[in-house]
Amino acid sequence: DPEASLEFYTKRMGMTHVDTYHFDELGFSLYFLQSFDDAVAPRPADVGEPGSSAAHAHLWSTPGAVLELTHNHGSEEEYHPGNADGDGFGHVAFNCDDVYASCAKLEEGGVSFRKKPDEGRMKGLAFALDPDGYWVEIVKRSDGSEIADEFNLSQTMLRVRDPQASLAFYRDGLGMSLVRESHYPEASFSLYFLASLPEGTEVDYDPTDREASKAFVGALHAPVLELTHNHGTEKEEGFAYKNGNEDGARGFG
Repeated sequence: DPEASLEFYTKRMGMTHVDTYHFDELGFSLYFLQSFDDAVAPRPADVGEPGSSAAHAHLWSTPGAVLELTHNHGSEEEYHPGNADGDGFGHVAFNCDDVYASCAKLEEGGVSFRKKPDEGRMKGLAFALDPDGYWVEIVKRSDGSEIADEFNLSQTMLRVRDPQASLAFYRDGLGMSLVRESHYPEASFSLYFLASLPEGTEVDYDPTDREASKAFVGALHAPVLELTHNHGTEKEEGFAYKNGNEDGARGFG
C-alpha cells in the first residue's frame, strides 16, 4: 500500500517524497524518498512536485541517496521482509540523537517494533517495522553530530557469502570507501561498512579502530552500505543468499 508506506517514511521517519513514476501500462509505480537536513543537507529549492520534470531532474542529479519503493498495482502478494534462513536482505536504518525518546514517539504514533531499545542483549538500538514488515533499525548518532533533524536514512544491510569478493565489487569496482570493519569471532560474524564519500573526504583512520570508525560513520548524513558476513559461508560449496527477487520470497529488489 503506497499510501501507508509513504506516510510511514515521511511522517514517522522524516523523509521527503521527492519523485514518482507511474508505469500504468506495465502495472507498477515507483516512489522515491530522501532525507534532507537544514543544517548539513538542505532541500534544494527547485525539487518540484513528485512526478514533475523538476523532480525528475533532481532525482537523477542529487548527490544524496534515495529510498525507492515499488508498488505493483493491484497485487495481493505478501512481500517477504527478509531475515529468514538464507535471506540476503536485512534492514534499512535511521540515525537519531536519542534512540529511547525517538522510539517512544514512534510507538505513540502506532509504529510496531520487532525489538525495542531496552529489549534483548543489545541495549540502546531498536528495530521498528514498516507497513510491510521490513525491519527498520533505529541507531544513535555520534555525539557532536551537526545533523539537526530527528532522523536520517543511515544504512542498508545485506548479508554476503564472501566478504573479500564483495569488497572487491563495492570498493574496487564501484568506488565506495571502507569506513568501518568490525569482527565478532565469539558470535561468528563480521561487519563491513562502505560509503560513497564526497570528493575530498578521506578516511584518515584505521577502519578496524572501533571507536574512530563508529564516530565517523555515526556522524554521516548520507547512508552507508553494511555488509554482514556470517563466518563459514564462504566455504560452503553452492551456498548463495536469496536476493529478494525469487518467486515466493520477493521483497527487497
